[in-house]
Amino acid sequence: MGTDEERTFGSWHLRGGRYEQHGLPVEVLSEFARYERLVADVARALYMQRHPQRQRAPRQFSQFNLRLAEVRSGSVVPVLVMPQDSEAALFQTDDADVFDEARILIQSTLRSVGQGSGIPPKFPVQALREFARFGRSLQEKEFISFDEGTPNAAVYSRDVRQSIQELARFERFEVETLVVGQVISVAADEGTFKVRLARNFRVITGRFSSDDIVPDLRQYLDVSALAPTVAISSVAIQSTAGEIIEIQDILGIEPVLPADWSERLADLQKLENGWLEGFGESVDRRVLRQAESLLLELLDAGATRPYIYPTEKGGVQLEWSSSAGEVTAEVTPEGKVEVYAFSNTDDGELDATFAAQELQEAAESLIGGIQQYAR
Repeated sequence: MGTDEERTFGSWHLRGGRYEQHGLPVEVLSEFARYERLVADVARALYMQRHPQRQRAPRQFSQFNLRLAEVRSGSVVPVLVMPQDSEAALFQTDDADVFDEARILIQSTLRSVGQGSGIPPKFPVQALREFARFGRSLQEKEFISFDEGTPNAAVYSRDVRQSIQELARFERFEVETLVVGQVISVAADEGTFKVRLARNFRVITGRFSSDDIVPDLRQYLDVSALAPTVAISSVAIQSTAGEIIEIQDILGIEPVLPADWSERLADLQKLENGWLEGFGESVDRRVLRQAESLLLELLDAGATRPYIYPTEKGGVQLEWSSSAGEVTAEVTPEGKVEVYAFSNTDDGELDATFAAQELQEAAESLIGGIQQYAR
């Protein structure tokens, strides 16, 4: 039975074949581990779709776990539960249901495949390989029935699994997703554009069906590295590895950073050598791009807008201050992020340095510093 510290995670009925006999075959236990990995993969992808500015999903996703609490009679009815604290510790309110969303999407996909409609566009293709592994132990005439008697009911059989395996062999899938990057060219007459992806700086081509989107594309167009980073809601072609190959159509486009944050970075780009009474080095575009990436991480974590300054040596400094203390982060020309915080009320302080590829860790350190010293 579920306790106050755990709750039932959907419902399973194992039917047919071996499951008409008493007990649960031991070899089936591995299916629960495969299902757990599948739910985690789908939930992680949904989270990343919801937070496109993040470079990586939170490391805490690996904490997700399910437990087999009991096996009831009536064919075979395993009861899976999820510890409540594993969900609460991971996410804020807006993301608290992401694992249930993943479970429901998996079942929706099973219905779609079973009806011959294929993989729904919203299903994350990077989770297909794990999906194809799930159900490996099913034998002829055996099936898993999920959430019987509810709108989310679905059936998983060997035939459905074979269809998923065949679909998983495809190298390209059409998906609805958010693409984050910079618009670097627009050809209105041809209905095409190019975008530089934020994650790996790869340039891909896109198309659009409505001319109404052209003014929005041109609003964000800039061939330089300081073009504003935008989130493009799109129909795209994606590989099974999760890479966006091309954009087939645009559903909407909006900036990722708030306008005043982006405008401040653009102001820093205009600085020339000697901007500080004959001293002060200009800020390199690579430094500005790194500062923008750090700001995206902080924005996703719920940080308030910092003061944004140039440094005399060509870096960018972010600052949060209050009567309780001060927190700063300097993005240096060498690619490091130097974090420092201190308290005005006691001897508490924070001093840490992070490499260029450790922006998520730097953001986590800053969020902790803001909560402790600058609230």
